[in-house]
Amino acid sequence: MLGEFIAISAVLTFVVSNVIFRKTENEVSPTFINFFRTAIGTLSFILIVLFLNQLNLIFIIPWELWLLLILSFVFGQVIGDTAYFTAQKELGTTIALAISMTFPLFTFILSLIFLNQAFKLNLVLSLILIGVGVIIIGKSKNTSENAKQKKNHIMDQSIHEIFKKNYKKAIGFCFTASIGWAIGAVLIEFAILQIDQIILIEELSSVIGNLIRFPFALIILGSMVLRENYSLKKNNNTSYQKKSVRSWMFLLIGSIIGTSLGAYLYTESVHLAGANVVSLIATTSPLFALPLTYLVNKESISRFGFIGVILTILGVVIILI
Repeated sequence: MLGEFIAISAVLTFVVSNVIFRKTENEVSPTFINFFRTAIGTLSFILIVLFLNQLNLIFIIPWELWLLLILSFVFGQVIGDTAYFTAQKELGTTIALAISMTFPLFTFILSLIFLNQAFKLNLVLSLILIGVGVIIIGKSKNTSENAKQKKNHIMDQSIHEIFKKNYKKAIGFCFTASIGWAIGAVLIEFAILQIDQIILIEELSSVIGNLIRFPFALIILGSMVLRENYSLKKNNNTSYQKKSVRSWMFLLIGSIIGTSLGAYLYTESVHLAGANVVSLIATTSPLFALPLTYLVNKESISRFGFIGVILTILGVVIILI
């Protein structure tokens, strides 16, 4: 139960930080958002390990696990999160989450193949309930937005409209995020379990794992930001050149909540509950996003949307049984 509770907490930090990051999108690119949050996360885990005087533990981890941890971050954060933030800017938080949260399907398949996880019928039932609930939530959210913006057909509900030229790329980013998160979750679970057996201090496994993961991701994302800035200057594009104090504050707050705290909670939940369970709980993100977006953007939910919420809650309850 502890692992599941931590997983729900991790989902909440993820949603809250995304709502905060959305407020910076006019001044900050998705790549820079991911770079900044990774920088804050790197600094946080370095300070934690130094405070605990356990820096020496990272040097007893074999290079094979270093490689797996680095790959987990490359797939989960560098590829997955960057793709998600890009899609979120185009589709909005709820729609991007609804599509990206298909990743439990890929996590389940990968875990069966590589981690020899036992097949459990309740996981399949949870996946079905949560999947249907998320789809209904996303659909109801679109309907609500369309009612408010009748002149704007960007969020049209029909399959034909959603696959218009302007959205094919964004939807592709959603599925890229989905697959990246799934691969990252499976790699994290395997690597952290191995670290447990090496350092014999389970409470520090997630911290040590993140300390190894974050700096390498920061280097990769830093190179991506430099390339992006170079491209903007070359094309005389002034987008994202000036960032207000307000945007810097939102970036800092969102990074502390979603990365410094969120990354630890996520890694620890995968460690305790397993990638399958965590990925299924993660699909409840729209459930948390709905009240937050209402408070921030005054967006309401229809009765149809409540049906999706109920189905999603049932899916979580089944996981916890």
